[in-house]
Formats: sequence, C-alpha cells, structure tokens
Amino acid sequence: MTDCLALFFQKVSSMDTWKDLATVLSGFSTFAIGILTFFLWRENRLLRKVGSEPRLIAYYEPHPDGTGGLNIAIANVGNGSAKDVYFQFEGDPDNFARYHIILDCTYRRGPIATIPQDDKISMFFAVGFQLFSPKDEMGNGANQPIEPFHIRVEWQSIEGRKKYADRFLLDVKPYANLPGFINKPPLLKLVDSVNIVGQQIGALKPLVGELTHIIETTTLESEWVRKAKGNTEDV
Repeated sequence: MTDCLALFFQKVSSMDTWKDLATVLSGFSTFAIGILTFFLWRENRLLRKVGSEPRLIAYYEPHPDGTGGLNIAIANVGNGSAKDVYFQFEGDPDNFARYHIILDCTYRRGPIATIPQDDKISMFFAVGFQLFSPKDEMGNGANQPIEPFHIRVEWQSIEGRKKYADRFLLDVKPYANLPGFINKPPLLKLVDSVNIVGQQIGALKPLVGELTHIIETTTLESEWVRKAKGNTEDV
C-alpha cells in the first residue's frame, strides 16, 4: 500500500504530468469559449433582425388644436424606421360621399419616404360631429354614424429587404359618447349663433323698410300729427 502511494505521488509530482493536465484544461477552455462565442453571435443576429422590423398601425385621434376635428394617424410602434409607406381607404365610395369628409379617400397615397421609430404622421380626416350625420340630414338631429371602413397600409424595412402590409378597421361609433368628438366646437357654435341673428335681422328688413317710407310732416301750426308717404323704393 505504501509503495502504491509513493508511486502515485511520484507521477503526480512529475513535470510532464502537469504539462499534460494544463494542455487538457486549455483545450476545454478553448472549446467552452468557442461555444459561448457562437451563442453570443446568434443572439446578436436575432437582435439585429428584430431591430429592423418596423410595425405600422392606423387609428383615429383628436385634432391637436382642440377644434373638434378628427385625424387619422399612422404610427410606427415597431423597431427601426419604415420607408416607402403607402395607404389606401377600403370602403364603399358612396359611404364616404354621404358625409362631409375633408380628406379625399378615393385613391392610394404614397410613397411616404420614412416614418422613424416611435414617430407618426397625422392627417385631418373630418370634423368629428359631421361624421354622425349625413350631409342631407345635417341639423336634423339625426344620429347615423359613418359606416366602419378599413385602411390598408404598406411599408418596408429601411434596408428594403422585407415588405409588410396590414389592414386596420376604423369605426367612429365608439367615440359617440366622448365629449369633443361629436359636439360642435365653441367657434362653430358661435358661427351658428351669428347666422341665426342674421336670419332674424333679414326677417325684420321688410318691416324696417316700410317704416322708412313714412315721413313726419307735422308743424307747430298743425292740429294733428301729419305723416306723408315717402320714397317706396327698397332701402
């Protein structure tokens, strides 16, 4: 037993044995570093791939001036910039024609050069309350919102290697009970009030004109009040 232990310690203490052990450990270290490098390269590749996938969405938003206007926004909520952006309204043309819509919805628009990440473009679509009453029933208190429609958006990554397309449903009905969307803004209410006053003044014009045709002819010597009919031309 003692001889075996002596032989073991003799081999362990040998310089060649330590060199062989160091070589083996170095080989394992190199192999482990190679595997780690491969996984890091793969992870970085996936991150770069994800980082160049822009994602566009379309939705309604209130006009920033607070005038009761309704905008359509196309926002980039993905990673990386989107380029060559096109969009087109998909719906019944007669449906759009029935309402006071500012934006022309009849043709495909684009290309918009770039929408950077976390940025958007916003277009004035219509005055909010006018989307709840057709043109021929405006002012009658009719509540007939414009029918829902889709907007198709097309774009590609900034490198131009991948193309994307998506459709988004735009429905104004959920905004019906939200203040500021279907109510007329204060400025338009003031215009309506001025128009009503103008109509009332117009109705008084014939009566005022008749009074201007009467001329007072009473003198100090007159026993009664005297009036004469003057020029009957409209004033």
